[in-house]
Amino acid sequence: MKNVLMILVLSMISMQAKDAEVYIATLANGSQLSGPVLRKNDNSVVFDLGYDLVNIPRKQILDLRLKGKKEKSALKKEDIFSTGRLQAAAVKRLVSREGDSVVMVKTPSGLGSGFFISDKGHIITNYHVVEREKQITVHIYVKTENGYEKKELKKVRILALQPLRDLALLKIDMSELPGVAVKPVTLTSEKGIGVGSLIFAVGNPLGLERSVCQGIVSSSTRSIGHLRFIQTDAAINPGNSGGPLFNNRGEVVGVACAGSNQFAGLAFGIPTSDLIDFLKNRDTYLYDASQPQNGVKYLMPPYRGKDKKKK
Repeated sequence: MKNVLMILVLSMISMQAKDAEVYIATLANGSQLSGPVLRKNDNSVVFDLGYDLVNIPRKQILDLRLKGKKEKSALKKEDIFSTGRLQAAAVKRLVSREGDSVVMVKTPSGLGSGFFISDKGHIITNYHVVEREKQITVHIYVKTENGYEKKELKKVRILALQPLRDLALLKIDMSELPGVAVKPVTLTSEKGIGVGSLIFAVGNPLGLERSVCQGIVSSSTRSIGHLRFIQTDAAINPGNSGGPLFNNRGEVVGVACAGSNQFAGLAFGIPTSDLIDFLKNRDTYLYDASQPQNGVKYLMPPYRGKDKKKK
């Protein structure tokens, strides 16, 4: 009787597998799995491998798509930046692929991080990294046969500043990099990022160059002072400011801007949607070298007190 029941169960599974759609899953360790999917929900995905059934937790799956369905890999090129959807991969591979786009931004008063958005040398960082500064240097890391070589670039211009959103657009002089190709990042084309999604940052916390930290999105709509931020538990520290926050496909989903010295696992980033708005409207925030605190100066509204009768 048990053998009959087992045969019936296997027959039903076999029939389900024939009708099931074939998916390709990219796992957190970078490996891929392909086969008919018998069941998928928010918690797990069940694959039929022919000789076994595998139940994979959703948190271990970076990407899940139908076999034969091509990824939308075409990038949309704007004037000085690109948006699009890249292929999911393990963090180790993504760091190798995207890490060379990250730079160190130094001023006489401190340092921060930044990242290339164009092959012409445009760099994004935080406003507070370059606030009231004119002497700015950028350190980049060039891959050679013997490893990485650090180069210091001194001809750095500020193009635009947005103090309210804490964003700054810089540009290096490409004549300081003869024969070196600058690798820009890709900004995400999605409207937002989900809570619980993997996120990682590359930057220079406390001057420790090319450091990588990983976490998840704790909130994608955290409001602080009427401004929206991405909240993450990734270890963002002073020096990470201005660096990119990547998703599990290596697309920039935010700009690291703040971490907490009092509480671990509490950090914030500026959403890419706000960065794109700044770049598209950068003419509004053009930098004037005669006023180091600009692009936009916000004044307190006038206060009209109650008229006091003179005695």
